[in-house]
Amino acid sequence: MMTPAPREEPSRPKRRRRQKYSTAPLAPDNDASASYGPAMRALSPMQRRFVLELRHGPAGYGSEIRALKAAGYGKGSNENTLYVMANHVLHNPKVQDALRELGGKIIRAEAFVSIRNVSKIANDLTHRDCLRANLALMDRGGFAPETFHNIIVEHKTDYTKQALEELATFRRLGVERARLEEIFGRDGLYHLEQQLDAGRPKLIEGECVETAPGG
Repeated sequence: MMTPAPREEPSRPKRRRRQKYSTAPLAPDNDASASYGPAMRALSPMQRRFVLELRHGPAGYGSEIRALKAAGYGKGSNENTLYVMANHVLHNPKVQDALRELGGKIIRAEAFVSIRNVSKIANDLTHRDCLRANLALMDRGGFAPETFHNIIVEHKTDYTKQALEELATFRRLGVERARLEEIFGRDGLYHLEQQLDAGRPKLIEGECVETAPGG
């Protein structure tokens, strides 16, 4: 009798470890607050330093702790205290506004790099995205290819008073039946004629006249 193989215990998920970054400040020392937007100027010096350290420092798990230490927060505090403090500072509404303000400037500045990259692709006739890059530049430059839509309008008569008035007018003018079918459609013309010729209100010179049954 074969002995069953031992069951393998499910492996525990590895705990995510915070990276150990250097706490040395990476943002420029000069505090040119006059060049900042209103959200950055509204911060305290330490908050502004924290935002700048996030901007210039590495991105990854533990970067907030590094920025916090580099900005001068939590000296002598343990790791758990620093984590709570970094979370508190990061989610401060003023800090969030400053991050959005600074991030917007970075995106706008980097946009020029993207434009140059697209321009290089557009000028490289061997690149597989050459045509796409040229079309993108034309579109952004106001020379987008024009798109024409052919719209087929189907005339549908709903037998309103206006349609009856039009048919009555066409009849008085002696418009041929073939032309009337083009205007109202064969079925539409038939129903309109039924309304005009039956014992329903008839239109004579634009006025409705009640016709007695059988008369």
